[in-house]
Amino acid sequence: MSRAQQQNDEDVNSALFDARNEYYIGNFMGSINFVLPEQGTAGAELLSYMYLSYLAIDSGRIIASDIKENTTTPLLALRFVHEAFEQPSRIEELLEKLTDKVAGDEDETNIWHIATAIVYCYDGQFENALKILHGSNNLESMALSVQCLLRLHRVDLAKQLVAKMQEISDDATLTQLAQAWVALAQGTEQMQDAFHIYQEFCEKFKPTPALLNGQAVVHLGLERYEEAEAVLRESLTKKHNDYDTLINMMVLSHLTGKSTETITRYWEQLRQFYPKSDFIVDLDKKSAEFDRLCLEYEPSGEQLLAV
Repeated sequence: MSRAQQQNDEDVNSALFDARNEYYIGNFMGSINFVLPEQGTAGAELLSYMYLSYLAIDSGRIIASDIKENTTTPLLALRFVHEAFEQPSRIEELLEKLTDKVAGDEDETNIWHIATAIVYCYDGQFENALKILHGSNNLESMALSVQCLLRLHRVDLAKQLVAKMQEISDDATLTQLAQAWVALAQGTEQMQDAFHIYQEFCEKFKPTPALLNGQAVVHLGLERYEEAEAVLRESLTKKHNDYDTLINMMVLSHLTGKSTETITRYWEQLRQFYPKSDFIVDLDKKSAEFDRLCLEYEPSGEQLLAV
């Protein structure tokens, strides 16, 4: 191998490490900026973090433009993810394409497995996502499995999986984050451990809405409301309409007795920027059900007269 080729490989590996870490901690533009200089010669694995980051910041149209339908690279899987997000009515069709590819070919980059699991999670099919990821020793697959298990309220199994991740690489960013997720799910006795992880990453890398919201959840759980408000307001300076931050500000406002106007303002922002989000859809569903029950049990005119 020539010295120039060796240097190029080292640059690519460095860019991959940096892009991956920035994506994990939620610094999506940072991840994109590490990949862009290498875009002309980068392989699918490095490029995948740029496109995953575009998905995370709602810029999936770039994926539709860059990744053509006839591409033979694993990046096609990320085009399918974008299409699933944009056209939920096609999810069944797209999942069929994804699962066929996962079952039929070797997935050296793990992109097909991750993409398939992401679409399953987006559709609320966490059990099927776990089936796709099962048995993998890839830290990304294991971390995504931990998230699925927590969504299914299986903290016990999530703890076991984190222990396996620690055996593979205890210091890895994803292993540390997975520990924090489980600690948050366990409640107050373990929450401070999560806080230390988020704080360390804020100091080691840079504060992101994802890391700051992790800290805020710890503060909320331990009733440290002033500290929670401080980190949430810092998060809003990073991204003024961040989904998790707006929800946590609503929770904080309720817990601290803020005015209805304050809570409504965050609610309207959520509805404006994330009209199809799980939070909005679920709350609208509950509100409609409440209205229906009120009408069903509303006293009739005769009952009011009898009183």
